[in-house]
Amino acid sequence: MKFKMLLALVLVAGIATMSYAKSHFITPGARAGGYGTAFSAVADDLTAIYYNPAGLAYQENTQVMASLFYIDYPVTASSKYDLGADYGVPGVLTSDKYSTNAAVPFIGFSTKFFYDTTIAAGIYVLGGGGGKVEGLPNSPMKFKIEGQQSYMVYNISLAKKITDNFSVGLGFDAIQFQDKLVVNALGIDYNRSAFGFQGDIGLMYKPTEKLSTAFVLRSGSYVDVPNEPNSSNPAFREEVCYPLTWEFGFAYDLFENFTFAAAISENKTSWTSERYHDIFQYRVGTEYRATEKLALHLGFFSDPNLIKDEYRNTYSLINLDMYNMKYLTLGAEYKFTDSLKAGLSFTHSFTNPVTYEGITYKYEVNLGRFDISYKFL
Repeated sequence: MKFKMLLALVLVAGIATMSYAKSHFITPGARAGGYGTAFSAVADDLTAIYYNPAGLAYQENTQVMASLFYIDYPVTASSKYDLGADYGVPGVLTSDKYSTNAAVPFIGFSTKFFYDTTIAAGIYVLGGGGGKVEGLPNSPMKFKIEGQQSYMVYNISLAKKITDNFSVGLGFDAIQFQDKLVVNALGIDYNRSAFGFQGDIGLMYKPTEKLSTAFVLRSGSYVDVPNEPNSSNPAFREEVCYPLTWEFGFAYDLFENFTFAAAISENKTSWTSERYHDIFQYRVGTEYRATEKLALHLGFFSDPNLIKDEYRNTYSLINLDMYNMKYLTLGAEYKFTDSLKAGLSFTHSFTNPVTYEGITYKYEVNLGRFDISYKFL
């Protein structure tokens, strides 16, 4: 048990790593977030470059959009054992709280290329976070643990309206994977970066004025990163594979000022690592247009654990059930003028605390999104 608490802190520094390995739970756009990310059949702003590039075809005018996201992963580790057995320090450690966090961007631009074709480009993050812990409570031993990891996406998209009711969109993503971990007590200190490439295709069909349907396929990507045997995620030691995903979605105007949207997607993570299995995600969201300027949003989505049961020992510091996440989202958007609008949303996860080898872990995710967009009329 000599390094038990140290390894628990390594877990905290690697929380972001585990999160990114899960799925696309960090996604752009306050309005889309408010919809519970059930946005593939709506996709009526510049975040369409992620959710469904086909939605760009129905967007008029040149426009720009910028977002700021704040992600916080607070982890509470509660344990009951005498530190003196390991460090010669009397007393019982009862509870410690650690956090990893990050501010990640989105920026996008689109314009009409021809009367029925739109071209767009953007930069956004699909996973990001980091943490730093120095020292150990009630211990004279000095430790420094620092971790950071991100998936930065550079996108260019093209969308064409085939008919008034049907559009097709294509996207190309350059995905930059960055990974850093420092644990001075264990001699771990690395910083690596590499690129992979992904193709996206989106379809949008509007059979009636009230109903919109969508299909999106992302090819996935292989990123050949430098070998790192000390990686905090065993699946990322020699390579990173980004999952192939598909998604079906629809949006329906139940009333003149109320829209309901839903989507189902599958992340084909089994080909990215033998440790992972494929997972399904479910999303639902609503928009209530309270006034001509103000819209309110409420949504929900799931994000299940993707690590196979037989590989639980690989991640022996935790009970993986804590990563079966469910998220509730709230949001609002305000239209200042015909050109300028801003959005804000908040997402919180719900998961059950788990106990492993005398330590109880409680892992939550809080995600705030703020964006502002402008159309050149």
